[in-house]
Amino acid sequence: MKKSILVLFIAVSAQLIQAQSPWTKEKGRAYVQLGVSGLFYDKAQIDGEKITLGADYTDVTTQLYTEYGITDNLEALLIVPVKFASFESKLTNASGSISGLGNLTFGLKYKVYDHKWKISTGLQFQANTSKKDVTNSLSTDFNAATFIPYLSVGSSSGKWYYFGNIGYGYMTNDYSDYLKFAAELGYNIIPKGHLILALDTKNPVAKESAFENNTSKWPSYLDRQTYNAFGLKFNYEFSKDKYGANIATFGAFGNDNAPLAPSINFAVYAKL
Repeated sequence: MKKSILVLFIAVSAQLIQAQSPWTKEKGRAYVQLGVSGLFYDKAQIDGEKITLGADYTDVTTQLYTEYGITDNLEALLIVPVKFASFESKLTNASGSISGLGNLTFGLKYKVYDHKWKISTGLQFQANTSKKDVTNSLSTDFNAATFIPYLSVGSSSGKWYYFGNIGYGYMTNDYSDYLKFAAELGYNIIPKGHLILALDTKNPVAKESAFENNTSKWPSYLDRQTYNAFGLKFNYEFSKDKYGANIATFGAFGNDNAPLAPSINFAVYAKL
């Protein structure tokens, strides 16, 4: 089995890592994060084969991620990605670009058990709000809407915290459904900083027809996208429970229908 190793520098911005912890925001409290990520590549793993593309691709995302406590046990989620994508051919003078919204995400999470161990369940909806350029085969996100129910379990002890969640992604428009699993183990290594080990996976559970019907094969947002990512993250709060920033590095294996290139990301956040 072919395995491609992909090192990713990412913020905890839900573009790739969408680990939802079992903790919920208190009533009237909010978490707001702004992240910028860039992906620059000329290679991709498509349908099990490593392919050198005939163009240089750029995929940049600015993303607003917000959580708000409706009650002490129920919170709402909103993710607003704004994307810019472009390509320049290595063989001709052809080029193209596109910018616009990605797939807006709305969600609710409810904490069903609140003792030493926390248990929450949630539902996210990723709307098909992406923009498409058929002429240049460009897109700002997946050409499908997605429903993701999930369950999250976790706890903390002293300087440690740990959680895991599992979810099922149901995609419309003949895209393949997938199974998601994510986990984090964090340690308060310095007074304002956490060092975090993370796992995030996305693996299709069925092969539907969107991949065959997509003749353009824009590498960033293909059907049957697969990855298994292990990473080391660092989160630092400049002011406790107020402002902070995060960054991470990930190595992935088993990638398919995805670009093969580093992704550089940075994010800052506020707790309100």
